Amino acid sequence: MKRIAVLTALLFTALQIGYAQKVGLVLSGGGAKGAAHIGVIKALEENGIPIDYITGTSAGAIVGSLYAMGYTPEEMVELMLSEEFSYWQTGTVENEYKYYFKRPDPTPEFGHFSIDMTDSLQVKASFLPQSLINPIQMNQAFMALFSQATAKAGWNFDNLFVPFRCVASDIYSKKAIIFKNGDLGDAVRASMTFPFFFQPIWKDSVPIFDGGIYDNFPVGPMKEAFHPDFIFGSTVAGGNNKPSSNPYNQLETMIMQKTDYDVPEDEGMMIKFSFPTVSLLDFQKARDLMDIGYKRTMAMIDSIKARVPRRVELSEVNKRREAYKQSLPPLIFQNIYVTGVNESQKKYIEAQLHRDINHEFSMEEFKRAYFKML
Repeated sequence: MKRIAVLTALLFTALQIGYAQKVGLVLSGGGAKGAAHIGVIKALEENGIPIDYITGTSAGAIVGSLYAMGYTPEEMVELMLSEEFSYWQTGTVENEYKYYFKRPDPTPEFGHFSIDMTDSLQVKASFLPQSLINPIQMNQAFMALFSQATAKAGWNFDNLFVPFRCVASDIYSKKAIIFKNGDLGDAVRASMTFPFFFQPIWKDSVPIFDGGIYDNFPVGPMKEAFHPDFIFGSTVAGGNNKPSSNPYNQLETMIMQKTDYDVPEDEGMMIKFSFPTVSLLDFQKARDLMDIGYKRTMAMIDSIKARVPRRVELSEVNKRREAYKQSLPPLIFQNIYVTGVNESQKKYIEAQLHRDINHEFSMEEFKRAYFKML
């Protein structure tokens, strides 16, 4: 009997290798806790476990999209810990882009008030959370971060370094939206737009919010889009239903619908993390969370290897990744389309962009003009 069992196991392994077993990675939302996903990816890569497809929601969409466009785990955590990333998540404008007219004028008044009638308009009623994050930084930053990969992929997420899907929510139709093409930055921005923290992306005259509202662990989109032979899931959400005095935790409990944080045993494996002391924007803890994700995944790596016999050496992944990055188009812009203003305003906006002899302008030129106009 033992000999038969061994032969059956060997035959099963040989068959799996024969049809080039494909692996899909599913990443949940969870704010800063999503940094643990980076450690999961690092452990899988170092042990030759292939990642052929990736789906994510909210924080999982951030990590998944970065990986899908060629970021290494170390590059991802460095980005999360960077000063620039802190500008995006807080809506802070760097000092070098704060023009004189944005600074307070010296006056003899006891106090004065102003309203910024732009995209940065923030109307805060006393019963709403008081940290609605200004989107003006994130809007331009996501364009810079994702535009090269979007252009190279031809606006098709199947053509990224790793094919990718992310989930957002249409709260008016009460359904999840799966992004598979278009602007990668807009897709990720929509997927992570937690209500009352970030202003939404608008699509077809409807505001689109955080994907975690309706599907915080996109196993279904993974199966529907890619039909992988094996699914590995990483979740940093769920399992913490204790009442909290934190208003943001209360808001999350009210907004988020019930999600099935599970991968069927016959379809794959998963790892669950619990970080009750880590809040939505605790990105300064990214490296510690990554290390936890790495160690937890390494603790079960033998079990993963038993289920995934196919191997892809890290050196091969790095070689393909470097070739992909080298093939990205330069971050140079030529055309700009201005809508929602009158003709004289349109001419003024276009005049702020100083083009070179080839009628092109850089991201830095756009960024300066963008903040100046705001």
